[in-house]
Amino acid sequence: MNEIQNQLLQIIGAALFGSNIPTIKKDSLLPLIKESNAQTVFPLLFSAEHYAKCSDDFFRYVLAGTQNFSEHGELHELMLKNQTSYVAIKGLASAMYYPEPSLRSMGDVDFLVLKDKVTDTGKLLESIGFAVDHGEEDDGIHIAYTRPPMSIWELHWSINGIPNNDVGKKIQKEIDSIIATAKEAAVDGVTCLVPDIFHHGLIMLLHIASHLTSEGVGLRHLCDWVVFVSALSDIEFRKVFEKKLKEFGLWRFAQILALLGIQYLGAPKRVWAIDSLESRKITPEQIEGLMNDILSGGNFGFKDMNRYREIKYISDRDERTVGKSSLLHQGFKAMTSKVYADYKTIDKHRFLLPIGYIAEGGKYIGLLLTGQRKSSGTKKMLQEASERKKLYNSLHLFE
Repeated sequence: MNEIQNQLLQIIGAALFGSNIPTIKKDSLLPLIKESNAQTVFPLLFSAEHYAKCSDDFFRYVLAGTQNFSEHGELHELMLKNQTSYVAIKGLASAMYYPEPSLRSMGDVDFLVLKDKVTDTGKLLESIGFAVDHGEEDDGIHIAYTRPPMSIWELHWSINGIPNNDVGKKIQKEIDSIIATAKEAAVDGVTCLVPDIFHHGLIMLLHIASHLTSEGVGLRHLCDWVVFVSALSDIEFRKVFEKKLKEFGLWRFAQILALLGIQYLGAPKRVWAIDSLESRKITPEQIEGLMNDILSGGNFGFKDMNRYREIKYISDRDERTVGKSSLLHQGFKAMTSKVYADYKTIDKHRFLLPIGYIAEGGKYIGLLLTGQRKSSGTKKMLQEASERKKLYNSLHLFE
């Protein structure tokens, strides 16, 4: 962690939990703005008024945030008018736990409908000017729709981050009730349906775990979790979450994320999290390692594009969990999955797999020769992948 990152954490803590804003030197402002954008927490930086004057980003974020809140209201009215059950997830549902909802950076509108309503809901979006940007109903968990000039709505029928194993089946069963238990909330004058406390917390943990173990998460995701758990008492949090999160293998992850907030952002202490540190189920080294990992990667790996290359050595694509195999074995498993995904004939006739390996190798050599892929940095990438994998395995996600 460098000095700029340390200052940014102090500023975020001041914005979220009322501690004193640190004195920042004038020559630190631009690096702070750059770091806050990489971590998608710029609104928390410009909440301290004298920093806001230093960047045109201020106006861009205000415009995007205001527009996003308005579109959540538009979504609510559209769904009610057409008698379509839904629930908004992540963005506005997270913003309502911030001291001021505008402090939460907002990019798109994410919402979930029942699987058998996806086609009809897509037609509703198209009727108000949206068009499909990417995603298919038969493949994945959501379809992204866009509308000029800057609207992005993601239509979900499942949640990112659910592992493809027995634990995942249990989690999916819980997610299946999310619409039935949704509640109406008013945020800055906008009414919308949001998940209940349990489902909102579960979605955040799944989302953070999924992106952390792939390209990376930013401080925004951590802030979402920290302000949320800080709004609940120890007794309330344990009552709602402890049993289920232990069953899902997410209790330790919930604890370490809370400890990051306590140690680095000045969040209120929570006994249910501190217990794990005192019992050494979580170590100071893990806390420091995870914070450095978040800071070094940035939101979706924005600060280090190598993280995209590291994914195949860290996470098991088929199981959607952190792989337990060696880097070499994990790399071959990832290549095999890619061959099956890219070549449908080989997927149907798997004895042709060696041909797929040759084809993938040829593509890689072609990228090297055309300069589209750099051969340098591979050793460093593998070393970082190994370190990240060791850190993530120590969290025992979904175990």
